[in-house]
Formats: sequence, structure tokens, C-alpha cells
Amino acid sequence: MILHLAAIAATLATGAAVCAGLYWAFLNTPESNTVTLTASALLVLTIGVAAGVTVNTAVLVARGTSLRRALAAAAPGVFWFLLALGPSVIGWWAVGRVDAWVAAHSGEIHAWLMSRFGWADIGRLLDAQTWVSRWLRWAVFPMLSLSLLATLLTKEGGAPGAPGITRTTFVRRAWHWRPLAIATLVFVLLFALPWQLADWRPQLPPTWVEPAAAAGRLGVVLLLGLAGAAILIIVAARDRATND
Repeated sequence: MILHLAAIAATLATGAAVCAGLYWAFLNTPESNTVTLTASALLVLTIGVAAGVTVNTAVLVARGTSLRRALAAAAPGVFWFLLALGPSVIGWWAVGRVDAWVAAHSGEIHAWLMSRFGWADIGRLLDAQTWVSRWLRWAVFPMLSLSLLATLLTKEGGAPGAPGITRTTFVRRAWHWRPLAIATLVFVLLFALPWQLADWRPQLPPTWVEPAAAAGRLGVVLLLGLAGAAILIIVAARDRATND
């Protein structure tokens, strides 16, 4: 199990490094003429393809496919990767709209709660809404997209590709209480808490120690994040949906 998790995390790390290199090339590409604009557009397209190949490979490996076969099948499945992004994109948009509405009407919400229930401070309530929003963005909707992608990439239930969308197995697999509980633990322990470490600014001497410590903190956050993403993929890509 640990080796399986490490293999998927290594796949994600390799793909992330490739995407980061392409993004750095994109940032350093001038857009002063048609040729450079075309090069920038091609780099953006290549980043999308590289991300799709990376996630597809990780999902297929999680389903038990060998790495070589997973790599061979990952590129033709980039379309399914883009299609599977749909639930997450829609979910992020909807949550963003709710966040914007709450921020715009926080005063009215405060006044109503004050007059109705006598709440003088709704700071904790707003904090809870923020954390629920993050949980939906980084756990609930990604689980649904990953489960859908696993269905689209494999012959689950005899329905490879688009016909798999008509089945509800991927929804039950993603949003059963057990996968959601695991995704919640991943969100808290491997995403949210480590990110607090990234924001930590201890008093250090302004020498090589300070950048070394910052690099170490970011490295830990990155490793934990990769492990969390690998766990989400393994859970979302299981062969069977849990029905109990």
C-alpha cells in the first residue's frame, strides 16, 4: 500500500515539475509579436495536456494498471480529463458565488442574527463558512471529478468513455460517507494544517538560514500535499463503489 501510494505521489510530483517548468517558460516568453503569442498559446495548451496526462496516469495506476500501460493510455484520455473537470469547475464557481454573496451581505446577516438571536459576534460563523467553502473546493468536488475520470478512463461496468457518465456508480463512490470522511481527513491533515506551516514566519538570522528554512517548510508542504492528492486519487478510483 505504501509503495502504491509512493508510486502515485511520484507520478504527480513528476507531472507537477514538468508543468512548473512549462509555466516558467510561459512567464518568460514575450508577447510582442505573432510568433511569441503563438508560442505562449502553445505553452498553455501543453501545460493543460501535461496536467491531463499526469492525472490520467495516476488514476490508471491507482486502478491497478502498470505504469507503462497507464502512460500509453493517458494521452488519448486527455479529453476525458477535461470533461471530468466539469463538476469541479461548476462547484468552484458556485461556491465562489456563495462566498461573494456572504462577503457582500455580511453586515445584513449580522444585523438579522443580532435582532433574531442576539448574536453580537458572527466572526466564528463566518470562519466556519469559509472552512466549509474550502472543504467543498479541495475535497468534495475533486473527489467527484476523480471518480468520474476513473469511470471514463476504464471499462467500469462495461461502459468505457462517455456512456459511463450515465451511470451513478462514480457519484456513490465519491460521495459515500467513508470516502468523504477520508477526503475530509486529507483536507485537514495534509492540506489545511500544512498550509499554516507555509505561512509561519519565525524570527531567523537574515543569512542562508532564513531561505533554507523557508525552502524546508515549502518542501514539507509540497510533500504532504502530494501524499494527500495521491490518497484522494486512490480512494476515488477504487474499483467498487461502497453501497452500505
